[in-house]
Amino acid sequence: MNDPETGNTAALTVQGDASQTTVQAPRPSTAVVTAVADAEGVDETDLPPLFHAIDPDALDSLFDSRDEPPHATRTTGSISFHYHGYDVTVTANGRVEVTAQPSR
Repeated sequence: MNDPETGNTAALTVQGDASQTTVQAPRPSTAVVTAVADAEGVDETDLPPLFHAIDPDALDSLFDSRDEPPHATRTTGSISFHYHGYDVTVTANGRVEVTAQPSR
């Protein structure tokens, strides 16, 4: 998703209920907050800290495999969690899916 050597960002596809948006984000954790803020129609700073739902550093490092060949990133896998009323899935191919949790 990003090149740890150069710090370049990659496009992450953010998919909501019926729409899909591509955002430039340096890390998956940033893409998640951006996606949820867009879904809510609020500024990113209006959301609770992501660390209440998942460790942002662990999320970012999950798809940044420094132990593999030089600067390789994972190409398979995903992680799902709940954040601010949304089901969030981040996949190794750069997709961040945000779906509103049903009302209880």
